[in-house]
Amino acid sequence: MGTVKRPYVWLPVAAAAVFIFIFFQDFLAHLAWQKYRLPAIASVLNRGNAGLELELGNYYFNVSGLGAYDLKKAERHFNRALDIDPDIPDAWHQLARIDFLRGHFAEALVKINKQISIHGDSFTASYYMRGRVSGYAGDFKQAEADFKKFLVWDKTNWAAHNDLAWVYFKQGDYKKVEAIAREGLAYNKNNPWLLTSLGASLLNQGKRSEAKKIFENAQTAASALTEKDWNKAYPGNDPRIASKGLETMKKTIEYNLELSKK
Repeated sequence: MGTVKRPYVWLPVAAAAVFIFIFFQDFLAHLAWQKYRLPAIASVLNRGNAGLELELGNYYFNVSGLGAYDLKKAERHFNRALDIDPDIPDAWHQLARIDFLRGHFAEALVKINKQISIHGDSFTASYYMRGRVSGYAGDFKQAEADFKKFLVWDKTNWAAHNDLAWVYFKQGDYKKVEAIAREGLAYNKNNPWLLTSLGASLLNQGKRSEAKKIFENAQTAASALTEKDWNKAYPGNDPRIASKGLETMKKTIEYNLELSKK
């Protein structure tokens, strides 16, 4: 008789074990990520921690150069974060960045506008992101407004100065390119990107001798760049193409330097 009843004795124990596992599942997911850095296990275990999903998304987006790089996985985790908590900070921003990298500018604009509508000025980088999306989509007026708004918040940011210079360059306003590039260089001396923009503006204004000096400085500055510098300048881009990006930049500077000598 005892052997027949034994399985029934263990049923409540098994049920309790399952309950405990489910109850602590999110804790175990958090532990798997925070202590052991096991993203796959943390992902399987996680049920209701939106912040963890955001962290996992950033890991696969290689934020700060400390993770893997897999846009599909990053996108999945950002979407899961929003499913758990529609108000989770930055998820819409990151999804917009992914669409931007894929060249899906209309989709990126929808997402970055969603980010701004929910979170407003709490994450000012979203205005910079919208500026980039708008610029590539050909809406230069919106891009200019967003870059200027971002620069009010971070007036020393070289990338925002350089992207605003690019907006003016696309419109053929080389005097404004020169002005914003010089403004950026006042805070970021010898920045190769800003020097290149300044040189291009001078070249297009017919100031060849001045442009030549600027491109020579840009060439010196670019020669000191490393792949780590490149990845820091282009967060979210595939780190495996850093060497190609550096090579292209150096060739562009060399080409413009030769033009300035004619």
